[in-house]
Amino acid sequence: MGSPSKIYKQKLLVYTSQLLQVTTKVKRMAWLRFVTFVAIFIPIFVAGWSIISLCLMLPLIVLFFYLIKKNVQLEKRKQKLIVKKKLLEDELKALDHSFLHFYCGEEFLSINHPYSYDLDLFGKGSLFQFLNRTTTVGGKKKLADCLLNPIKNPSKIRERQQAVQELAAHPLWRLEFLTEGNLFHESEEQFKEIHAWAEMELLLKNEKPIKWLLWLLPAITLLAAIFALIGGSGFFLGGMLVAQFGLLFSWTKKINQYFSFFGRKSELLAKYMQLLEQVEEAEFTSSYLLRLQNKISEPSAGKLFNQLASLVKVFEFRQNILVGIALNGILTWDIRCVYQLWKWHQANSKQLAVWLDVLAEIDSLVSLANYANNHPEFEYPELIEAGFVFNAQGLGHPLLKPDKRVCNDLEMRGWSQIMIVTGANMAGKSTFLRTVGVNILLAEIGAPVCATRMQISPLDLYTNMRTTDSLLKDESYFFAELKRIKNVLDRLATGEQIFVILDEMLKGTNSVDKLNGSKELLRKLAQHKCAALVATHDLKLSQMQDELPGKVFNRCFEIKIENNELIFDYKLSEGVTQTMNATFLMKKMGII
Repeated sequence: MGSPSKIYKQKLLVYTSQLLQVTTKVKRMAWLRFVTFVAIFIPIFVAGWSIISLCLMLPLIVLFFYLIKKNVQLEKRKQKLIVKKKLLEDELKALDHSFLHFYCGEEFLSINHPYSYDLDLFGKGSLFQFLNRTTTVGGKKKLADCLLNPIKNPSKIRERQQAVQELAAHPLWRLEFLTEGNLFHESEEQFKEIHAWAEMELLLKNEKPIKWLLWLLPAITLLAAIFALIGGSGFFLGGMLVAQFGLLFSWTKKINQYFSFFGRKSELLAKYMQLLEQVEEAEFTSSYLLRLQNKISEPSAGKLFNQLASLVKVFEFRQNILVGIALNGILTWDIRCVYQLWKWHQANSKQLAVWLDVLAEIDSLVSLANYANNHPEFEYPELIEAGFVFNAQGLGHPLLKPDKRVCNDLEMRGWSQIMIVTGANMAGKSTFLRTVGVNILLAEIGAPVCATRMQISPLDLYTNMRTTDSLLKDESYFFAELKRIKNVLDRLATGEQIFVILDEMLKGTNSVDKLNGSKELLRKLAQHKCAALVATHDLKLSQMQDELPGKVFNRCFEIKIENNELIFDYKLSEGVTQTMNATFLMKKMGII
């Protein structure tokens, strides 16, 4: 099938060529429409108003409207090609590890979350920005939620893995999905309004008499118009028009209510319709995707959304004053639209939330599949159900460029395992901790991990790496850190199974207190069903390996000083670091 880069470049060449062709056709069509429009009036200038001139004008008018229709089709095709071209260009940048042009999800960032702030899940240069290709607000929220609340059930994770693998194997299907989704960008407000449709009950009094009036009034009005045209009195027609507009006036409040509810959303609904129909028509084989597909297939969510989009579109005709007056004067248009929208809502609103949730889930899975497709060297982890296992070979951070990424092996088996990681400044301790945390998350959302092989028992994750003080809450840095530590211990005490990652514990106190407090914390952690990575500069803490043999073990990141230069290899080694670099760096920079 070829590498992702090769496929993207091939398709980019095809779509760029097609875009040039379509753009040329659009320009030609504009001139042809102009010439046809002018030609319509030539018979009148030559022969005046006559049957002959009208007969000559009629085919030109038909041709003019046909050209308008063809132009609309060409413009839609042109817009799709523009979107496809941009999507492919963005992916080629992403393959070069340039991904800051994607949405970063900064609104999901919370310093109070158990791990998202420490692991750079959201914001500029974040994991979310690296993964995110969602085209709907619901999909964006679903992707963020699966990072914030990953699955712990191994069988469910395996199902997601299969779904991601299947979607990853169909880049052209994903490209079509992303293209349809990017033709219209919805707002947060529009998303909330449509979700409110599923929860709100719309009332319409006297619906049965209204149903008959909607047929009776237009029929009588049309008969009155025909009567007037053949020479009869126009009084009857005038009376019917007054009756129609009188009824319309009495319905003004209800019509405005419905228009504020449904109006100005036809483009968004058309987008949802296209996406749902694409999902319905797909030939999925994985069990998870088939279950999602079944939720929108019976009845067909795509067809029902198409009905709704059409109803909303014709309701929006009222925004053109002249068209609105004509339609309401003859066909009781606005009231008819209200009635039809009420009927649709009565029949389908309960399913609406399910359809939108399925669409959001597919949208988020497409992002994960895109990530999997872009990184075929990454592996899907093996999920272990009994006990605790974390065994990874070639483990690296996915956000680092491959030529900068240094991978390590890590194995932890059984509960109450605590790894103490020592090393000099900039030796790689914090990056390693984040590498472990990020890959645990990727494993638990069903995505491939940045490793050559991984076995993992899914469990909760808790970090304390970047505790911040709070002036608003009158909290010191140290107190904020203690609150986070107490939180994880309280959760462990209830029987929760947690992977704990701590970077330089108790940073806000003196060295003696810090060492004693850190030792006590490790003793506490060793009593619970947890695994822990603890990075520290305090070499004395490594003595806990002798106090708690079989539970605490030491690893380090070592550095070398050669020719008055620091050399980092960023490789995890057994034992305790023997080299520190703070004084060396201060001397080198002329501070001391």
